Amino acid sequence: MRKLVIADAGPLIAFARLSQMELLAQVFDSVLVTDEVIRECTCRPDFAEASTIQAAINNQVLQRCVTPVSHVELALQVDAGEASAVAAAIALGCGVLMDDKAGRRMARNFGVATIGTVGVLVLAKQKRHIAAIKPLLDQLTQTGYFLGDSLIASALMSVGEQ
Repeated sequence: MRKLVIADAGPLIAFARLSQMELLAQVFDSVLVTDEVIRECTCRPDFAEASTIQAAINNQVLQRCVTPVSHVELALQVDAGEASAVAAAIALGCGVLMDDKAGRRMARNFGVATIGTVGVLVLAKQKRHIAAIKPLLDQLTQTGYFLGDSLIASALMSVGEQ
């Protein structure tokens, strides 16, 4: 089922590294990003991911979240980007695309559904948008993106790629 999600910086960086930003638009109807997350993703123009993420915003693969939200109290528990994403998801009644464990735990505590980078890749494979997830997971880990071994094994098993 396609739906609206609010994205945190981590998954956006992951999909930028994979050159798979358009995959988000194939899996979800809309992917919104808060101004705080945009700042986190684009504050270092020397990082290749920054220009890829900015291009996705410019091309409306990602859309700026215009819902005014207060996330000050949430930011005491997680970083400002995660807090803004969770606050926007609460305000809009949608899920959040986030990899950070503390942020995901906080979102679930507020009743916000969560999905991470690996979950999106699994959905994309199940919907036949990509042929395999293993090469993408390997590419992410080779670029220093942390994914736990058990998460990778579980994801590969769920799509029949041992």
